[in-house]
Amino acid sequence: MKNKIPFPVLITGLVFLGLTGIFVSADNHISNYLESADENLLLLANHNRSSFWDAVMKESSSFWFWIPFYCFLLLRLVAYNRVRFSRIAVFILFYLLVSIGSLSAYNTLFGHLRPFYDQALKNMLEIGPSGPGDAYGCIPMSSIVAGLAFLLGLFFGRGHLLQNILMGLWALLVLTSRAYNGWNYPREIISGSAVSILLGYLSFITYRIYLRKNYAG
Repeated sequence: MKNKIPFPVLITGLVFLGLTGIFVSADNHISNYLESADENLLLLANHNRSSFWDAVMKESSSFWFWIPFYCFLLLRLVAYNRVRFSRIAVFILFYLLVSIGSLSAYNTLFGHLRPFYDQALKNMLEIGPSGPGDAYGCIPMSSIVAGLAFLLGLFFGRGHLLQNILMGLWALLVLTSRAYNGWNYPREIISGSAVSILLGYLSFITYRIYLRKNYAG
């Protein structure tokens, strides 16, 4: 229970973010400033290149590169507590399905030209070894790793701090590669991560409610 974030804190944060979003969207000056800052952050991430980081970011953006790490996480979950793993596995799957479904629907509805295909930006971006990426999209599907790392961090608890930091670094590296490669705007990466973390948190809360109702005794 120590890992549970107070529900009022979550609701207060969501209300604050919602009001902030409304305020920002209603003010053209702020909206233009944020859009400019977003593009500058993208260019900053994309232009700070080296052969070392090109190789790192190329592999970090590949799903297949992380297969051994996913296997490691799976083994850690089973070794940590087989009974608890069998109970939370359904909620991890639930999180993944809801996240993939939500982001897919959002990208279908609000997809747009990605940075490399934007006439105003394409000549300012540097194409790395990973190429320009897909032409259309919005929120990167890889932002799911942020919520997954958060969900697993809550599951393992504070007693596994080093492992939780490792998962956080994994998520950060995957997400940073999207801006480094010029595939997504920073605002899209941050928004996707925030939504994924929220879904991860709600999945964990649902899991705890399930435990209380079925295994309280």
